[in-house]
Amino acid sequence: MKVLLFTHEQDIDGMGSVILGQRAFKDFHYVTCKTFEINAKVQTFIDNLSIYDYDFIFVTDLCIKEPLLSYINQDSHLKNKLLVLDHHKTEIEEGNDKYDFVHITVSNAKGKASGTSLFYDYLLQHNLIKPTKALDDFVEWTRQYDTWEWKKYNNENGRRLHILFETLGYHKYIELATRMVSNDDKIVFSPSEEAIINDFNVKLSSDIKTILQDMMLYELKIDNNNYRIGYVFCPYKYRNDINEVIMQDNIHDIDMVGMIMTDTKTVSYRNVKDVDVSKVAVYFGGKGHKNAATNLQDNVAFKDVLDSLNNKKLLKRK
Repeated sequence: MKVLLFTHEQDIDGMGSVILGQRAFKDFHYVTCKTFEINAKVQTFIDNLSIYDYDFIFVTDLCIKEPLLSYINQDSHLKNKLLVLDHHKTEIEEGNDKYDFVHITVSNAKGKASGTSLFYDYLLQHNLIKPTKALDDFVEWTRQYDTWEWKKYNNENGRRLHILFETLGYHKYIELATRMVSNDDKIVFSPSEEAIINDFNVKLSSDIKTILQDMMLYELKIDNNNYRIGYVFCPYKYRNDINEVIMQDNIHDIDMVGMIMTDTKTVSYRNVKDVDVSKVAVYFGGKGHKNAATNLQDNVAFKDVLDSLNNKKLLKRK
């Protein structure tokens, strides 16, 4: 069976599906996509007809959007061998799960779902992969980190995987994670990997102080709800750490932090209080979960906000 996977390239959840796919299938190929690239990447394979060379096509941790969903649904050959496994609630709110080949699962009996956990469940149910202690742990650590449940279980291992991914990049991370799960009994972090994790945390502690000093406040009203957002400029790798620091000392009384990425074209939101940050991301043309969401910086509505924040940033530094 020749298998093709489209998955998210920007976090360990997307990469988890690659590790599983390589383990489950002999003839396995994958395409990585940034958050808002999935339609374009799939369309390329349709246009050059190469998508029809595969026996099965998976999309994990992302969801195809209209009008491509409708096109696929009208192609009986394609829709019968394509399966979307995603966990973002905004895809349900947009109605993208109305097609039989699209499965959006936000949570199940195991807790909040992730792309990796949904793909693993599918592979297990269809006897396409053999479970091991290492694979079980790898999937669970990935799920916990991607859904923020690692705090609930006081389990730092998912965050440690995240740090290795952010430091090494996805190519090296795939090699590293493949080695980790090759030992069926347990996952072991090498001394060099432990050093990388320690160095990341030391630099994070220093960098965050500077990042938070330049926070700019912005108030937004959506559906009669007022949101107080603290916007900062920061690298993508710190997107899951900054709100944790703010929660310890929320001096500006913000509801959420909006992180304008200096190395990608996106804005990431994380909640500081019990608010749904996806409402803000969707307002600016984005998507996500209650606790984490994202939108593009060049969205027309957000561009006005970005111009205003950039002007404040310049004035602040003069």
